[in-house]
Amino acid sequence: MKAANRRCKQCRKKVPADSAFVSQLRAFCSFDCLQGFTQSERGRKTIEKSYRAETKDRKEKLKTKSDYLKEAQVAFNAYVRARDKDEACISCDNYVLDDQIGGGWDAGHYRSTGSSPHLRFHLHNCHKQCVKCNRYLSGNVTEYRKGLIRKIGIENVEALEAMNEVQSQRFSVEYLKRIKRIFTKKKQKVLQSGQ
Repeated sequence: MKAANRRCKQCRKKVPADSAFVSQLRAFCSFDCLQGFTQSERGRKTIEKSYRAETKDRKEKLKTKSDYLKEAQVAFNAYVRARDKDEACISCDNYVLDDQIGGGWDAGHYRSTGSSPHLRFHLHNCHKQCVKCNRYLSGNVTEYRKGLIRKIGIENVEALEAMNEVQSQRFSVEYLKRIKRIFTKKKQKVLQSGQ
């Protein structure tokens, strides 16, 4: 937009092109309008909004691949807990209250993400599991397998156990962003359909 065609952000008068108060974002006809705009409610909200957007952009640029992996894992785990919300723990068949300290439920992986990183986001590999089984009994793998056979069948469990990649899976940043978007939307759909 040409400076001659711009209007003052505060009083809406036309601003001359040679005014000292013209920038790429805003134009003001005088110092009084500039000062009035920054002190007005609308001006504060506009400035705060642009500041928040700039801060968000700066934080996004500082993120590492590890940060994106954590965000994708959080979205995936939240979806798994929402998907299985009406089911008992896959290992011990107990129902736990959600209001316990640290929460009552985890998204437990049958094959751990450390030993099988390529199955980190595989839906057959991850199910709702109580904190006791997942954290304190190291996944309670024997009972997890029994529950998994009941839930998805022996063929799928054996196929899951046979999935061994020679090279470790390397997730790109774009892939991790996509995983986060997909599972955030899936979780919202599950929660909306359950209400």
